[in-house]
Amino acid sequence: MKKYGLLFSITLVLSLLIIHAGNVYKGNYVPVSIVKVSPITAESSIYSNNGIVERVDSRSVFVQTGAVVEKIHVKNGDTVKAGQVLMTLSVSSAQLAQSTGSIPSNTLDEQTYQGLLQAYYNQISGGSNSAAASPETPADSARSSSAAVSSAPADAEINSSETKEVEVTAPIAGVVTSIPVSEQATVDRSKPVITISASTDLQVRLSINESQISEIKVGQRAIITGAGFHTVYEGKVTSISSEAKQEIHTTGTETIVEVIVRIQNPKKDIKPGFSAKAKIITEESKNVLVAPYEAVRADDDGKEFVYLLQGRKAVKVPVTTRKEFETGFEVLKGLKDQDSLITNPDSIKDGAAVLPKEERASHG
Repeated sequence: MKKYGLLFSITLVLSLLIIHAGNVYKGNYVPVSIVKVSPITAESSIYSNNGIVERVDSRSVFVQTGAVVEKIHVKNGDTVKAGQVLMTLSVSSAQLAQSTGSIPSNTLDEQTYQGLLQAYYNQISGGSNSAAASPETPADSARSSSAAVSSAPADAEINSSETKEVEVTAPIAGVVTSIPVSEQATVDRSKPVITISASTDLQVRLSINESQISEIKVGQRAIITGAGFHTVYEGKVTSISSEAKQEIHTTGTETIVEVIVRIQNPKKDIKPGFSAKAKIITEESKNVLVAPYEAVRADDDGKEFVYLLQGRKAVKVPVTTRKEFETGFEVLKGLKDQDSLITNPDSIKDGAAVLPKEERASHG
């Protein structure tokens, strides 16, 4: 029993000495975090969280405020041809005068009325996203009446009770995707009466802040995600608006430029009207060595450096950086593949004894 007691005592003492030596060892070494450097594909990007999914080449049809929808000739999902009648409106003489400017006349003869009607038609059919609306009268009669409009008597009044029917026709061939009005409803000029999509392809309309728009170019790749769909889609920038506009938010006014990203190979899980987020890749470099921002420091003279783990010591190494990416600086000189880079260098000096706490790989 004495022999076993002696052995136990010796083992206990040795264990305590080992633990104490380990603590002394650790106390002399500074713990550091390490990242293993390797060539990656590095990206710079711009994020937008305010995108709306819509169909490519979609036209919204607008008409004069106050017109009444007499008859809707199509329904959602119908395929229509360009020029096909979509709905019939009832338009009063007063509305025609408002749309073309106040034209005094106590009695509108047929030629004068056709001139007003044609002017109204010309107004609401203008613009890239407007409808073509045409009166139910021969075109030659309408054209020949334009002179009669300007020669109406100066002391006359318009008979507001007189109305004419106007046909709204499809500006493009496609599929009817929205009819937000109903028969006998009064039209608001600020809202479309019908929307037609010429394609089943989808795109995302984004609002990009003016401070970032200079970095975006047509053809850049984009990653598209959203709460309403689970697929991560790729897309390309297809259009950048030539004009900026003001958007009012709860925090103030923001100047933005609209950017269109076309979605590649959309599936059934993504639908027009969904909100979407987009990450536009503005720059991409392959096979580069990147040092995390927290690992790079600069001397008083502006020369950059990093600390590498060599054995159990931290070694100060000068580096030359170039581009800035999301994860760090591109390093042109000073690093090589598989170098162990210290990411918390502020607590160490050149030649200091260090104890690595963790090691991870660099990534793009």
